[in-house]
Amino acid sequence: MISKFNNEVLSKGPAGVLPQNLNRAWLEKLQRISEDFLDRNFSLEECKDPQDAADPLLSVCVFEILRHLHIDRSTVPAEDMIEMMAIYAISIIMEAVNREDDIGLDPPGLDNILSARRIDLIKKFNPAFNDLLEKACVIRNPIRN
Repeated sequence: MISKFNNEVLSKGPAGVLPQNLNRAWLEKLQRISEDFLDRNFSLEECKDPQDAADPLLSVCVFEILRHLHIDRSTVPAEDMIEMMAIYAISIIMEAVNREDDIGLDPPGLDNILSARRIDLIKKFNPAFNDLLEKACVIRNPIRN
């Protein structure tokens, strides 16, 4: 599967991993992976200390974006890496919802897809969404990035 992902997505360059550039099949696959990652690491009942480093496909997408941004992933603290993976996972899910219901979300770019601030801007569409993310500690500090 990773070989197929490389041939069909990563071969298009960093922009290939942007949610809006994924074909339906890869978006659905990454949506399932993203939902599993978020379920394992976050809870609405309590702020958990995320431990799961994520699925290889989710990880490679974030690594590809970091490479584009000229950020050495070995210099990124584990806590920040998990937050970036959570933000990317949320972006995948938001794209899937937007394709179904056209909720008018602006697609992310490579420069802002890993930014918690971009997620925070969704308050104009659904303030309760950000409240849930903060309650589950998915986004530790929405204005930090």
